[in-house]
Amino acid sequence: MKKIITLLTLMSIFTLVSCVSGAQESEEPKTSAPTVTVQKTEAQLEYERAIENINGTQISMETYEMDKKIILQKIAELNTIMKDKNYKSWLNYIEQSSINFWSMKSNLSTVSKQLPVKGLNLKTLEDYFKYVFIPSRMGRRIDEIRYISSTSIKAVQVRNDETIVYYNFKKIDDDWLVELPRL
Repeated sequence: MKKIITLLTLMSIFTLVSCVSGAQESEEPKTSAPTVTVQKTEAQLEYERAIENINGTQISMETYEMDKKIILQKIAELNTIMKDKNYKSWLNYIEQSSINFWSMKSNLSTVSKQLPVKGLNLKTLEDYFKYVFIPSRMGRRIDEIRYISSTSIKAVQVRNDETIVYYNFKKIDDDWLVELPRL
């Protein structure tokens, strides 16, 4: 009987010690699992830059990729048009309100005074094409597009932290057309 009591006592002590040491272990601060940071691809970062200033409208990655492809294709076509100085073809890429604005003599006169070449007097929209549009865009590289809204896009070149806007596009009747800057 004495052996049984000793055995029960030892078992009780063992159980008590294991419960106390278990309680002590649970009171120790737990170490958290390592944090996993997901690296975004350059394409994801570019997409985020493209949509960061658009409010209230959702642009999907697929829409962005399609719009960018269309815009870059139009710019490639415009580069050929500029190289050939093909004014009549150029008009097909320009939205109508820009054509109307830059066909006004008063607007051409105002911009003539601001040109770096003194004495150059723009008289027609074709002069604007030759002396303003072509020199300011010919040979420029477009890296990205930036949404202003779902129907308005800037085509930009990114250099270091600088973003240079070379084209504004406006979607009219499901077609992206160049919107010329106003005074």
